[in-house]
Amino acid sequence: MKGYLNATRLITKLKMLRSGKKSKSFIVVEGVTDLRLYSKFVDESFCQIIIADSKQNVKACIEACNEEGIEGIIGIVDADFSHIERLDQEIPNLYLTDTHDLECMLLKSPAYEDIMKEYVNVNKYARFEGRMQDRVMHILLKNAAIIGYLRWCSLRENLGLNFSLLQFELFIDPQTLEVNIENFIKQVLIRSRKINAIEVKALANRINSLNLREEEMWQICCGHDLIEILAIGFVNIFGDYNAKNLFAGQLEGSFRLAYTKSYFRMTNLYKSLIEWQKNGNYVIFDKTLKVNVLEVSV
Repeated sequence: MKGYLNATRLITKLKMLRSGKKSKSFIVVEGVTDLRLYSKFVDESFCQIIIADSKQNVKACIEACNEEGIEGIIGIVDADFSHIERLDQEIPNLYLTDTHDLECMLLKSPAYEDIMKEYVNVNKYARFEGRMQDRVMHILLKNAAIIGYLRWCSLRENLGLNFSLLQFELFIDPQTLEVNIENFIKQVLIRSRKINAIEVKALANRINSLNLREEEMWQICCGHDLIEILAIGFVNIFGDYNAKNLFAGQLEGSFRLAYTKSYFRMTNLYKSLIEWQKNGNYVIFDKTLKVNVLEVSV
């Protein structure tokens, strides 16, 4: 009920804005990190970004706008597991990230190389890849996929597992960046108060049987997990002097800063938004790279 009420109040706010700005387009996003990125690319003369505070609110808002025929309003949400589950987008004017979430989209872009140039010690990085006989990005993906897979299982099977505030240092090896699967599962079960309700070995066996292609990993991995593991790598293995106190939130912000409009133009999301703009009377992108932002408290 709370989500419904929040979405209702958000729609009321949008109607008020629409009444005074008939020609302006509005993009409804999940949260502040979405705003911080997309605000770099849209034109403030034509488009305004609204924070909905949750994916559920974005979807409910766009569905209501569609039903009432309110034009010029679209939503952008994280795909989460939609692509891996082959779920087609069913809500008009609601658009998904190419990868699991916004942060994965940043990591998959050339911004990754920009971040490496800023924080990495080239010799340490090369030695690590040589020792592990693998690329750093693939190491990140295959270990974050372990975490993502359990997130997916929890959703699909209604396990009710709690992944908030995970302490990555308790299950990520600081010299290899590999997940200790049993330690990870135990931490999740303890946080979920299910340590005696679900067998650790059974979950571990399922995870150990994973055999994902790299492209599938981009749909399973949560971007925040990838960032957490990469931050451990910078601090303990291959970071230069300026990365020794780097933490995940700071690193995530650096990715947003490094992500340019030219990188965004490579995405299917951007192409979909351009198509929306072409087929209607509203504008998102123009010459400027900034946007007026309205945060709606719901």
